[in-house]
Amino acid sequence: MIIQCVKQNGGELIRGLAVRMYSDSPNAFSETLATAKQRTPEEWDTRAKWLADSPDAIGFIAYEDNQPCGFIMGLVGRFINGSMNWQYPDIVTIAKTWVDPGLRRRGIGCALTNAVKDWAREKGAEQLELQVTENNEVAASFYKNLGFTDTGHREPLISNPLLKICFMKLAL
Repeated sequence: MIIQCVKQNGGELIRGLAVRMYSDSPNAFSETLATAKQRTPEEWDTRAKWLADSPDAIGFIAYEDNQPCGFIMGLVGRFINGSMNWQYPDIVTIAKTWVDPGLRRRGIGCALTNAVKDWAREKGAEQLELQVTENNEVAASFYKNLGFTDTGHREPLISNPLLKICFMKLAL
């Protein structure tokens, strides 16, 4: 397995991953498959460039046998009330974590999370935060095993307000 940062010209690659992610886990992300498919190639290119160049965001892609099989983002700031608040330089929010279903339980999710954790430490962050859909017990358990704790805070999932997201944190 190899973990690499999203590259400036990686728009088509992250679009393909997003389609796989949202198809596999439609209630795990704030964005929907329909929204991802409506984005233009230029919008995906802009997102890739942002993830490659921004001092406040990063994207990592996991590869197994040279095939992309996982994704994660790190964002300097706090997700609250349905959007990012970039005014928290001591917090990095983990977002859009996904591993191909056929390759789960092989350490890919842990490697992706550690990549963001290392980046967060380089940024001087003191805490990681993330959100998990309440009914996603497998993901919640995964993060608990990595040391994350439930903050008790809940908000509706943007893409499906009938579901709630559970906020978790980890001190660095």
